[in-house]
Amino acid sequence: MQQKYVSKKTAPLQYALRAFNSEAGRVTPGWGTAPLMGVLLVSLLVFIIIILQLYNGTILLNDFDVTPVFDLD
Repeated sequence: MQQKYVSKKTAPLQYALRAFNSEAGRVTPGWGTAPLMGVLLVSLLVFIIIILQLYNGTILLNDFDVTPVFDLD
């Protein structure tokens, strides 16, 4: 199958990024990076819960006001 559009210019970055795509479609045996992804997702969840509790007033910090700066009325 022939490409319909052939680029005249090539970005130098493509040669550096080509190595990352060489394993595309292959499955790594074992867990791979799943534990790292799990840790990042749990960290994000904790961060969102803390922000929600700050906004809700469940956690009170000294000199931290959550009232809106702009009055929309």
